[in-house]
Amino acid sequence: METSKLQNQTDHWQHFQTGDFGQKWNSSKLIVREGRGAIAPLLALLNDPTADAETHWFTIRALGHFPDPDVIAAIAAQIDDTAAYPHRTAEQATELSTFAIETLAAMGAAAIEVLSQLLESPQRRLLAAKALNQVRSSGVIPAMIGVAQDEDAQVRYYAIDALGSFHSAVVTPVLLAALTDPAATVRKAAVMALGRRRDLQTQCQLSQQLQPLLWDVDLAVSCQTALALGRLGTEDTLEALQQVLLSAHTPMALRIDTVRALEWYCDGRSGDQSQSCQRAFTLLTQALSEFSSSHGEHDLDQSQRPSPSQKTQLSVAIIRVLGDLHQGAMAPQATHSLIHHLQNQPDVAVVQAIIMALASLNQPQSFDALLPLLHHPADTIAIHTIAALKRLDSEQSLERVTTYLHQLPGQPTDVLTLW
Repeated sequence: METSKLQNQTDHWQHFQTGDFGQKWNSSKLIVREGRGAIAPLLALLNDPTADAETHWFTIRALGHFPDPDVIAAIAAQIDDTAAYPHRTAEQATELSTFAIETLAAMGAAAIEVLSQLLESPQRRLLAAKALNQVRSSGVIPAMIGVAQDEDAQVRYYAIDALGSFHSAVVTPVLLAALTDPAATVRKAAVMALGRRRDLQTQCQLSQQLQPLLWDVDLAVSCQTALALGRLGTEDTLEALQQVLLSAHTPMALRIDTVRALEWYCDGRSGDQSQSCQRAFTLLTQALSEFSSSHGEHDLDQSQRPSPSQKTQLSVAIIRVLGDLHQGAMAPQATHSLIHHLQNQPDVAVVQAIIMALASLNQPQSFDALLPLLHHPADTIAIHTIAALKRLDSEQSLERVTTYLHQLPGQPTDVLTLW
């Protein structure tokens, strides 16, 4: 029995080294089951320059189950190491380095010390920073602060992105300093992190420090800033958001994210929930009205005028926000605003969005306001209207619609066939 067991063990080690992908995969599972006794032969195999890259990949994978200091050091040595393995192609070396990083990151806090030491190597700093970025443990804070001002923007990004996960006093000044970093990716990471720190608003006047980035040269930073300010939800930010939303020079992506930011005020997820909520709601309805007309566009160059499709996109975004206010006290106001907007005869996409929003708001006055849409020339509008009417009055909607249609001489009643 012991001889048979030993033979099986020998076989799966042989398959692990010389077998095909499937054999290596199955053998690696059996090797891991051997426990710590497998560490020494695995380390020897990892350090064997004659072994092929696939075998080294499986070896790293197997060693990842053993968060031992020697194992961690051996895996870390694989990062960007081409001199010891001349038979690896550049692609194989990159793949193994990436996998080594992922394996170390999966080991968590046990790998922090080794990875922190690798930061001292200019050749390995970027990959080590990437690995530490994936270790969401407070133990990475000193190392990440140490490279937060590295000359490599990508290293700085990994540092700020990681530090943003921790509510620590030593992290705050580093994040604030990163708001003026020359690299847009770093600024965006800092904005994203600080947008989750409402607790810093009073101490650091956070919203005021973030506001200038609404006009950042990088659009992605501006968009992230709008969302961050929405989460912070301070009333003093609304004026800046209004300028961004209504400015003729604002890119459409930033307008959409500004609408999303205002949603945080309206639904109570932001800090203030009274006056600021009403102001945000008023701003949204104002924008809906302005972007549904051509008022003032004659003063703009053709390149500055929102296209019809952009107007529709923005209108639909605002309408969806208004339609989500069904759980608060804003529902009647939102309903009134949307019903009024129907009188502007918007295009089909906007009408459809209004129908869905009114159904979601579920206010009784919406039923009669939707009835004329049963005769809309677009068939899809009639279908959506019927669905909304059923939702608004599940018991008597058909009876009410039938009565309405019969009170209009000369109007077709074919729509009832869609019921």
